[in-house]
Amino acid sequence: MNRTAGIYIHIPFCERKCTYCNFNTTDFFSELADRYCQAVAQEVRYWGEKEAARAGNRIFVDTIFFGGGTPSIVEAEQLGAILQVCRDAFQVAGDAEITIEINPATISQAKMAGWRRAGINRVSVGVQSFLDAELVSLSRTHSSNQARRTVEALREAGFDNLSLDLIAGLPGQSRQDWQFNLTEALSLQPEHLSLYLLEIKEGTQLFMQVKRGLRPSPDDDLTAEMYEMICRATREAGFEQYEISNFAKKKSLRSQHNMKYWTGAPFYGIGGGAHAYDGRSRRVNTLKTESYIEQIAAQGHAIREQHELSDGERAAEAIFMGLRLIEGINLAAFKSDYGVDIFGQYGTELEEQIEAGLVEIEDGRLKLTDRGRLLSNEVFMIFV
Repeated sequence: MNRTAGIYIHIPFCERKCTYCNFNTTDFFSELADRYCQAVAQEVRYWGEKEAARAGNRIFVDTIFFGGGTPSIVEAEQLGAILQVCRDAFQVAGDAEITIEINPATISQAKMAGWRRAGINRVSVGVQSFLDAELVSLSRTHSSNQARRTVEALREAGFDNLSLDLIAGLPGQSRQDWQFNLTEALSLQPEHLSLYLLEIKEGTQLFMQVKRGLRPSPDDDLTAEMYEMICRATREAGFEQYEISNFAKKKSLRSQHNMKYWTGAPFYGIGGGAHAYDGRSRRVNTLKTESYIEQIAAQGHAIREQHELSDGERAAEAIFMGLRLIEGINLAAFKSDYGVDIFGQYGTELEEQIEAGLVEIEDGRLKLTDRGRLLSNEVFMIFV
């Protein structure tokens, strides 16, 4: 299992907040973005130097992920400057996976060329839907044609590792609507797909719209059918499903950065509201952009809170994160790594889940069934 560290860098700026989004975002202003990017670079330097002093040498990292928000809204040169500080402060692998999340409404040929020069080699395109009416209902700022042209432009710019994000189970979405989205996504021949079932989270605009009766509540049975459509269509198109919502053309094209989350590898979280994990403790940064900038200027870091995990918490996290992966958890290796016999501790609850057809044991591995992946939150509640 790869325990090499990764770096997550949060860029919170957006043109407009999407109705379903509960991530840390803020309105884009160029002057604020410039100050923020300088603060991010300073935080990268702080952690690189601190960790190098502790370990006796620069920490080796093999993934860097620009997430948001909308990282593509800032200038490519700003991202390039941050990446250069990453290389100065950490030992970044020559073949590191360096990902940027983008909104099709915020790209240009100059930006794409700048990303290539900076070393970004993987692009995650936030398509969400190929139906303009659905994009409008989500408050997305791009059109379906922009999404298609973006993929073409990225190919022309030389990017050969593209991921497309789409959301199924939108209020009012029909089977035919979702089949159209799936067909369009597959026709663009991406290397990776992230196909999520909509979760309506409290605090979002969509939550309030549904609560007030302005939008219909999602149909659970229809959503289940859409998930079956996802699994069938991706399999027929030659994708491997390696996680509940993620599909890759081959193993080497899995999201190496996201695999760190699911396998318990350490990662540095940089930026406002970013989370980090060192294998024993989790920490989260100050949320508000201005406060983050001020704290970085004053002390080099912006830790809002930190929690040292007990052995039991580490084991529980490793179980429900590992179960997200299609191959599940090697029971013998888990006992060796965490000192926990999963069935010795959770046997009664797991037996109930096995009888319900949600989990299974195969070749010494505990894994979710097809039905269990659809109802995964019910299984994960055992370990929370």
